[in-house]
Amino acid sequence: MKGSMMADQTTVLVAEDDAASRRIIVRLLERSGYNVLAACDGAEAAQMMSPQVGVAVLDWMMPGLDGLALCRLTKSSPETADTYVLMVTAKTEKSDMVAALDAGADDYMTKPVDHDELLARVRAAERTAERERSLRSAYHEVRIEAERDALTGLHNRGYFDRVLAEEIERSRATGDALCLLMFDLDHFKLVNDVHGHHVGDLVLKEVAAVLSEQVREGADTVARYGGEELAIIAPGTSPLCGMQLAERIRKKIALLRIPAEGQLVSVTISVGLGAYNDHIGGSPDPVTALIEEADMRLFQAKHAGRNRVAA
Repeated sequence: MKGSMMADQTTVLVAEDDAASRRIIVRLLERSGYNVLAACDGAEAAQMMSPQVGVAVLDWMMPGLDGLALCRLTKSSPETADTYVLMVTAKTEKSDMVAALDAGADDYMTKPVDHDELLARVRAAERTAERERSLRSAYHEVRIEAERDALTGLHNRGYFDRVLAEEIERSRATGDALCLLMFDLDHFKLVNDVHGHHVGDLVLKEVAAVLSEQVREGADTVARYGGEELAIIAPGTSPLCGMQLAERIRKKIALLRIPAEGQLVSVTISVGLGAYNDHIGGSPDPVTALIEEADMRLFQAKHAGRNRVAA
């Protein structure tokens, strides 16, 4: 269930066409601390349904849009699929219960409604929601951890490969520009040899922070490609704009002075820029082709004296 089902006050939607029954259920739930929305039929309830509704208590037999149809509608929408649906009905046959569950109902109770039982079932819905929320939160954290490089906090190689393949497919379909920037720290082995690997790690983290600060949040992807190599996937970016981004980052890193054990460590980077084009898009493996293009430019930047961008 979604985070909208708050721990302090759950929103319950009650859909019941019998006015007296509806008033009784609403008062019962409000006295128990719930925020209650009341609808006189299925159509009105459908308009009130939203991600903020944690539990929906639906009468099956309503004019127009009945509870079963409303349940299917609720569960078919990504925004409300996690709403806990408690179906209430005078129907008592086993086949009716099966039909309600098949429609997506999470629970089922028969009329006349026992108030203590109703409250118990709504509270059970809250506990179920809390467990689901905790599981989703844990899954989200594990997934983020699995997609991140432990040292730099950037995305890792696996995430990079997946996003690059997706962006290439998007560029192939839309014709939008796409740039891949590959960064390599110059003489990084010397930093490790002279200052130690712990300083080398600090340098990598500082460089990674510069890359993250310079890209468009939510659009570009920054990753640790491997070792001291970093990368930026920049969708919708022309080669000219890619060059400008790379130069901006190169200059900022050249100005870095990283304090380490009483010393100021400086470092430079070389950058290779690859741009998606029809030739790359038509290759048997466009992901590898674009990486090789950026790698070749990176080699040229290194060969030309380092601390420069090649495209």
